[in-house]
Amino acid sequence: MATITPTNQINAARMATNWGPGVTNNAQKWKNKTLAPRQFFNHDPVGAQANWSAGVNRALSAGTYASKIGSVDMNLMANAIDTYGAQNYGNSGTQKAAKYAAKTNALAAAETAVLATVISMPKGKGANNEQRMLAWSRGMAAYKGKI
Repeated sequence: MATITPTNQINAARMATNWGPGVTNNAQKWKNKTLAPRQFFNHDPVGAQANWSAGVNRALSAGTYASKIGSVDMNLMANAIDTYGAQNYGNSGTQKAAKYAAKTNALAAAETAVLATVISMPKGKGANNEQRMLAWSRGMAAYKGKI
């Protein structure tokens, strides 16, 4: 008879095994979303420049980002995505699998630690679920740049 067992540990080997095929299988979805976004990435070059400025002060002072992103030819971009972008995106799942696998132990440990915190929190509509969501977001943010 089958048993149901709650999962409170993240399996690093399973993550590594599933990552490459997951990227490959999502190539068409990536293409579709990129060619039909809710909003063009260059819809607000000035606003985007303000957000971008923290990490790229030199380019910001020269105004490079706003001028370059404002002049993107969306037709050329769409053609590149359609011609080779989706294929290259799909191939990256295979090409980068070993690099991803090297990080899965640390990533699985981080996710398991954050998951333990979230699992211990009360569930329920409204504030409880919002707190769980924030705990996950903030918990994972603590690992940014460390994995």
